[in-house]
Amino acid sequence: MLLLQRLQNEFGEAVEVRAALSGDAVDETTPQAVAAPRDEAAAVALMAWCGREKVAVIARGSGSKIEIGARPSRFDLLLSTQHLNAIIEHDAGNATVTAGAGIALHELNQAVAQGGQFVPLDFHREGGTLYGEATLGGVVACNHAGATKMRYGAPRDLVVGLHAALSDGRLVKAGSKVVKNVSGYDLNKLFVGSFGTLGLITQVTLRLRPRDEASALWHADFSSWSEAVSQAMTILDGPFEPALLRLHTSGRGLQLSARFDGVAASVNAQIERLPASSTEANATEANSASNLGTTQTADSETVRLRAVLPLRSAASWAQEATRAGASIVAWDCATGTVSAVFNSVPDVGALRERAVQSGGTLVVERAPAPSKTPDLVWGAPQSGFFLARRLKQKFDAASVCAPGRFVGGL
Repeated sequence: MLLLQRLQNEFGEAVEVRAALSGDAVDETTPQAVAAPRDEAAAVALMAWCGREKVAVIARGSGSKIEIGARPSRFDLLLSTQHLNAIIEHDAGNATVTAGAGIALHELNQAVAQGGQFVPLDFHREGGTLYGEATLGGVVACNHAGATKMRYGAPRDLVVGLHAALSDGRLVKAGSKVVKNVSGYDLNKLFVGSFGTLGLITQVTLRLRPRDEASALWHADFSSWSEAVSQAMTILDGPFEPALLRLHTSGRGLQLSARFDGVAASVNAQIERLPASSTEANATEANSASNLGTTQTADSETVRLRAVLPLRSAASWAQEATRAGASIVAWDCATGTVSAVFNSVPDVGALRERAVQSGGTLVVERAPAPSKTPDLVWGAPQSGFFLARRLKQKFDAASVCAPGRFVGGL
């Protein structure tokens, strides 16, 4: 019996099921069906069924980051979180919100704004448009942190609780709905950044921030790396507290962008200490580009790398990527994160070796599907791989959660 029919017979109206289309493929591998549980209970039952029936499943929110990871070794079912999109509780007093994993971040942000708060996660792309309407669960599963990480933190810092459905039928409830919680092990950290390989995140409790009184953008163009890096270090080492500081190179040259949030007097004082800004339109675009280089393109040959390096090594690696032929390079100056986009396949091994020698890591976020082996995407397994394997066996003994996509083919 076809998987589609089996799902319909097993779950009826509790799970919306349809045949898979070409747009549901992951790295050119198309599943047999797409299933969208209508609530958390249905999601738990579906994951348990997949475990029993050995149905390999990959979870998808908006799909904006679905290509991150190695090519799946098995892929039967695409699990959509589109119906797990309710706001469960907004606790303005504790500055937290609990919502389903499938809610779009911009929708969640609009809801909590009524209480004078905002979601401190980046979810924009170049030009300020919404980045694939990224979902809460997707961003948490990838631990995706944009350029404002330096001020507001990454999902690993902001998630205070979550629920995850496992392939053995368990529903893990980690953390709590309050910020101060020190009891027991912090299981949140296991699922944040697990890329769906341990289970399906169904619900997240996130720390919020109060809306700032003022926000200002600053932008400058440079003709050389030395000048741009010098200005970036002046901001980092000086009397400034930027929410965002990014050096971006493309066909338009070198551009350094900064954003300052907070009390109006403080924001204005910091802007006044800097050289005159370039045009406001360009600054707005550049500072909205918190996920620069992470949008999907029609060019299947495009390669996108993300390196995380010690702060003082990041600038030299960014220049190395430029010399290697990157069409776009973006360095988040305060975090040591560098994104590089190539229009043709570069020497990934040499760039990774340079990153490792500098004390960092490199991940291939996008590449032609046939080449996306675990070693290319993540690098060779390191000393902690045995622990990752034990965790995989503990939480996904059936090995049906995104098999083959993580480090070492987990």
